[in-house]
Amino acid sequence: MPRLMFSLTAPLLAMCAFIMSGSVVCAEEPVSATLERIIIPQTSSRENINHEDYYFSRLLRLVLEKTEPSHGPFQIAETEQWLVDKRLRTALIQGKVDVLWSPNSAEFEQQMLPVRISLLKELNNFRLLLIRKGDQPRFSAVNSLDDLRKLKGGMSAQWADAKVMRQNNLPLVEAVGYGKLFKMLAAGRFDYFSRGVYQIQPEVSLYPELELQIEQELMLYYHNEVYFFVDKENSALASRLETGLKLALADGSFDQLFNSIPRYQWGLELLQNHKRRVLNLITEPTRIDATSNAPAKSSAIPE
Repeated sequence: MPRLMFSLTAPLLAMCAFIMSGSVVCAEEPVSATLERIIIPQTSSRENINHEDYYFSRLLRLVLEKTEPSHGPFQIAETEQWLVDKRLRTALIQGKVDVLWSPNSAEFEQQMLPVRISLLKELNNFRLLLIRKGDQPRFSAVNSLDDLRKLKGGMSAQWADAKVMRQNNLPLVEAVGYGKLFKMLAAGRFDYFSRGVYQIQPEVSLYPELELQIEQELMLYYHNEVYFFVDKENSALASRLETGLKLALADGSFDQLFNSIPRYQWGLELLQNHKRRVLNLITEPTRIDATSNAPAKSSAIPE
């Protein structure tokens, strides 16, 4: 009886078995058994549900699992070093990282290839302000961007949001680092720390000794989607991630994961019920793809 030979590392059109009559019976078409190894940023805090990596790393795994039947098995590995911001983007461009998640900008689109499906729906388009306790009266007097320009914001110099602040002529104290910014705010180096509505709820309690609070009357709005990014030459991985995201959106597993994050639920509820004054910031134009699952126009702002 003839022997059927096949390679585990090559795509198979069908899995076939010879029977005694000499005919061939074929099973359903399997995918390539080639294991795709995908390197992601080190996510040491991914078990903390309040850490951003918790959601994004799980979403990445979900979309890769959705595409196993069509694209084959995968293995996720993390970088050995802790990389953030510019160093992380450089590592992706150099091929040391395969995928990262980040707010979008025209500069980032020149450096990397975005998968244009919003990972946070509309949540990252809305910003709240972290301020010092006792400073609420200063912000209660803010009714326009001109009023806000009388105060100083603080932000990492390497974040896409910093460029938006500068575009809108909002005074900005820039620093490199994350935890440092909370301490600088408490020390009076600047007056507010702009944070995504999906971020701020647990952050206000990160450093209880600093006595910070969420500002109660204002909200900033600018279009600022968070995407998966890959190397500009890695269109195959970009296609796989786009396919997986669409499948997860279609079958509800995206929403199931999204809605399991308490701070996201808090942010959505705030957007639905708030009575805040919304200040609209201008942003550099970026192409919005029809596959985005977030509103692309300021008309979507909840008033």
